[in-house]
Amino acid sequence: MIDPKAKSAEHESPVERAVRRVKVMMMNWGFGEGCSFIYAVLITSREPLSAEEIGKKTNYAYSSTINYLNTLIRMGLVERVRSIRKNLYVANVNFVEMIKAERERIKSYLNLLGADLEGIKELEHLREKVERAITYLRRIESTADKEEE
Repeated sequence: MIDPKAKSAEHESPVERAVRRVKVMMMNWGFGEGCSFIYAVLITSREPLSAEEIGKKTNYAYSSTINYLNTLIRMGLVERVRSIRKNLYVANVNFVEMIKAERERIKSYLNLLGADLEGIKELEHLREKVERAITYLRRIESTADKEEE
């Protein structure tokens, strides 16, 4: 069983350390602990896992494991594949697309905030910072687009 709290960081195996780091990254992106932990277990697995195997590794009940897996499937982060008499689960690993989606979300929030601040003199200093952030995100997009060409 992989329990990130059970061992100190210095006594973790490389796989346990990777699971812990992916889980933290996903939680920082706004995913709940359960989805983050299950995604981390799947992303570090060399082969598809059954819900039972995932439950054992995470110490989650079968019903909770299935609920988290269904959430991850709806988000496009996990795929269910049929094996002999059971379903197996595999992570879709595309950090670049996840980062792009997060960047778009942030830019959208900044654009809404910028529009709300338009013409409000006492908040002009904040509007300038919002515009600077939007310009920065556009520059990142432009650089990324050129690298992909």
